[in-house]
Formats: sequence, structure tokens, C-alpha cells
Amino acid sequence: AWDRDFYMEKIRAETRSRARHEDQMPSFFSVGTVMQGLSRLFDRMYGIRFVPRETLPGETWHPDVKRLDVITDKGEQVAVLYCDLFYRPQKFPNPAHFTVRCSREILPYELEEASEEMQMPGLPSFDSVEQAANDGMETSFQGGKLKQLPTVALVCDFPKNDNAREPAFLSFYSVETLFHEMGHAIHSILARTSFQNVSGTRCATDVAELPSTLMEHFASDPTVLSLFARHWKTDAQLPYELVAERIRLSKRFEGIDTEHQIILAMVDQIYHSPEVVERGFDSSEIFHDIQNRYAHGPKDPPGTCWQGFFGHLHSYGSTYYSYLFDRVLAERVWRVVFRAGEGGAAASRENGERLKENLLKWGGSRDPWRCLADTLGDDRLSAGDEKSMALVGSWGIRDDKLRHVR
Repeated sequence: AWDRDFYMEKIRAETRSRARHEDQMPSFFSVGTVMQGLSRLFDRMYGIRFVPRETLPGETWHPDVKRLDVITDKGEQVAVLYCDLFYRPQKFPNPAHFTVRCSREILPYELEEASEEMQMPGLPSFDSVEQAANDGMETSFQGGKLKQLPTVALVCDFPKNDNAREPAFLSFYSVETLFHEMGHAIHSILARTSFQNVSGTRCATDVAELPSTLMEHFASDPTVLSLFARHWKTDAQLPYELVAERIRLSKRFEGIDTEHQIILAMVDQIYHSPEVVERGFDSSEIFHDIQNRYAHGPKDPPGTCWQGFFGHLHSYGSTYYSYLFDRVLAERVWRVVFRAGEGGAAASRENGERLKENLLKWGGSRDPWRCLADTLGDDRLSAGDEKSMALVGSWGIRDDKLRHVR
């Protein structure tokens, strides 16, 4: 099985070396312009934008961390985003989104307690009771209620540019990664729930990856790229054929990768099913049995224990299938709500509001199947039963990223 991985990477490397203009793409993707592009996109979709703000001493955990306030087109602040985007030794290596604080309602009794504490000597001083009730972090009044604003950290490990005269550049893969993580962030930013434990990404695992996977479609959409993808020196617009070529390369072994994910999802399901008790638990025997029955490529030799590398068994426990499930849902939303980007539909306020009002703002406070049914305008999904699951399965994985590549 490892020979398969070896030769796949060998072919990828040889293909990359033959690719035309492969080294040109990062010149169109400086970190600053990509972040500016995301701000422009969200302004068009949701009426929000990123505004840089100087941080106070001790506010961030490293000088590289930059603060962006999320401001509406009416001038109201709705969230705080901390961006820690560059590699440094001993830093968390995987791109990730963290919720420092979630959307929630601050109740009257909390204001009363804060008011009393403000009179006590030796405690931190605040300018207002509202500040004290939220430890000095951002709040706003919404619908007559005081709300704690979402505070989000976006962490990546992009390389810095050693040349001080040039900005830091991103590969197209890194642009997709940043869009993916920003999908999680926007889920938290747009959350408007009364309780923090159901805010934003604190929702059913089945839909937790939907907003982030959906954002990957935006990363390769011509209309979206036209908002920011320009050469850092000449200001020339990115030729879309470079993106199309890069997508072709990335799809070279997509079938093999998808089959591998299906196998792992099946392994995860059986490891967390009564079957392991009924027949006695031998994780290696179960793994090899599924691989021998369903995998079409080379099998792992007997006696090996690849499943020991499968970290998602702990963190996702029985829900690893949600990655594939959300790929299907994201592609469906991309086609139905955003019309696969046709006619500039990706950067449409109407379509963005449809996604926000029906899905993003609810987090885990509303039945996810109801959210999906309303978002897609398909009430067959609302029951969330076996028929609903079968309907999603019938859609399959069809990737509209290649519609411009033919």
C-alpha cells in the first residue's frame, strides 16, 4: 500500500515540474491581498468587512498576531478576529479556527453582579458595567439585549518571506486552506445565539464542516478571484488558466483519495458499533476485513496496523463520515444557492443572506436538517430521517470546480 503512496507522490512531483507557470501563481496571492479579498467578498455577501485595529499591550500572545474588527455596512461591530498566520517554532502546526468567546446573551443578573464588583477594591477597573460583565471584551446591544460578541482566532503556519522588500506569498493550496478556515470563522462570526454552547461551529458534527468546505469553492471562482488576485508588482489580474491548470493537478488522484476516505469512514463506524462487542474487538482484523472487502487498490499486508495513525477515531468518534457528507452538502449549496458561481452569483448579497439567515446564524440552536431544507429550498430534507440521508447520498460528489477547466 505504501508503494501506491510513493508512486502517487512521484507522479505529482513530475507533473508539477512540467506544469506551465507553476511558480508564478504565488505572486498573485500575497497574504495581505488575500485577506483584503476575503473582506471584499464578505462585504458583498453579508455586508461585513475587516477593519485592522491596533492591539493593546498584552492583548495578543505573539507580535505576529493581528487584530481585525468585523464591522457591518452600518458601522456596527459584530465580532473580533485575531489572525496568527505565520509559522514559528513550537507553534501549533495545523491550520485551525478557535473560538475564544462565542456569541451569547449577557443576562441582567450578570450586569448586577458586575456593578457590585466594580465597587470592590483590588479588582480590575472598567469604563462601564457592560465591559465589566464581559471581562472587558467586546459587547453590543442587539434587539434590546446585551450580547457578547464572538471573538475568533485563525491560526495557520504559512511561511514568512525572508526578503523584507516583498510581502509573504501563498500557494494556491494555501489560499484554499485560508478560505477553508475562514469558513469556520465566518460561521462563528455570524452566529447570533443566546447561549454560547450552541454558537457557530458548536453544532451537529454532520454540518460543522459545511461552511468551511463551501468556502473552498469560492477560492477557485473567477468572480471571487477577480476581487483580489492581482500581481503584487504589476497589478496585472491573475490569468484564470493558471488556476484551471492547478485544479487539474490537484484532481489527479481524487478517486483514490475519496475511496480511502470512504474506507476510513466505514472503519470508524464499525469501531463504534455493537459489532465489536458481539465478535470480540480486534481493530486490525476489522480494518483488514473492510479493506479486503471494499478497497480496489493495493491492500495493507497482514499483520500491519495502519489504523494506529487514524487520529480522527478519538476526535470525531463515529462521525468521520461527516467530511464526505459535508462535501456533498457543500457542493449542493454551491450549485443551488450560488448557482456554481455563474453570472457572479458567488458574490451576491441575496445569496449570502439566504445562507446566513437559514443556516449560519443558528449554529446548533436549530435542527440542522431544518436549516438545510430551508437553505436549499427542499423540504424533503426536513425530517432528517433515513429518506433524507438517502436523498443526500443520491446527490453524490460532483465537483463544479472543473466547470471552467473543460
